[in-house]
Amino acid sequence: MSKDGFSYSSTPIDGKKKITIVASKWNAELVDQLVESGKAHLEEIGLTNIKIVRVPGAWELVHAAQKELVYADAVIAYGVVIRGETTHYELISESTAQGLMQVSVIVKKPIGFGLIAAENLTQAKERTDPSKLNKGKEVAQSLVEMLI
Repeated sequence: MSKDGFSYSSTPIDGKKKITIVASKWNAELVDQLVESGKAHLEEIGLTNIKIVRVPGAWELVHAAQKELVYADAVIAYGVVIRGETTHYELISESTAQGLMQVSVIVKKPIGFGLIAAENLTQAKERTDPSKLNKGKEVAQSLVEMLI
């Protein structure tokens, strides 16, 4: 059990499942922490058929997820958007969330939602640091539960 009350499974599941992680290159240092902790958790419970696809930013996560779900059993989308001086943050985070949900419903396959939308860099670091909230691992676990 994590410090935020989220439960992590160590029960192995069908290792033949194909998982794609789509990850934004924008805020790469933070996104990479999500990817690494999520991938490590998947491997720990027996999911080793993992492909990683990098895309320019959060906006492109939707298209990449849709494209990858043709072959993959599930996708995890990781990205980090941080509020700036304009409404761009809101447009990107809301559109990406809606787009990923639509793709999941249409293709009838799960997508782990790992888009961190933070007010500032401090919040983003707190959510992406594996030694703190570890949202990368949390999203991977949520996906696993949808595959069972």
